[in-house]
Amino acid sequence: MLQFLKSSQRLLLSTKSGWQLVLAEEVLQQLYCYRQTTVDTPEAGGTLMGRLLRADGTGLVEALTRPGRGDRRSRFGFFRSERHHWEVQSYWWSTAQTGAYLGLWHTHPEAVPTPSSVDLSDWERALRRDVYPGGGLLFVIVGTEAVGCWAQLQRTPLEFLGCWSWELNDV
Repeated sequence: MLQFLKSSQRLLLSTKSGWQLVLAEEVLQQLYCYRQTTVDTPEAGGTLMGRLLRADGTGLVEALTRPGRGDRRSRFGFFRSERHHWEVQSYWWSTAQTGAYLGLWHTHPEAVPTPSSVDLSDWERALRRDVYPGGGLLFVIVGTEAVGCWAQLQRTPLEFLGCWSWELNDV
């Protein structure tokens, strides 16, 4: 489930199993800036970082890594370089070891985003290989008119949490 909290300018994401993450206003603003609104804008992506407030996965996504050196970007593709891993490590140290890797984000050149087969494979690989707290990961795809959110806990199916339409006065 997905709910925009207008008073705090945050997006609340909840799974059926009770896992809850909040996307902070600053994160929403940064994601909004990477929308692929022209025909020559390449895909962008990175990792989502924040703090878990409880061991059950309840937490706050308060930062993200941005596309940059080493990444491969095209109109319909994005490859995260190893640099994102090192930025997550740096975030962990800068937050006195309380900050964590919580998920992945990238853009699509479509109004309402849907994951491709490449996305689904990438997400499965992240769940298998990456090290993360909370028992699962959040996956965000930024479309031109909406942001889509999915979550998957270990050994459970991928869950679609919903899409939120960008509203300029909300971001």
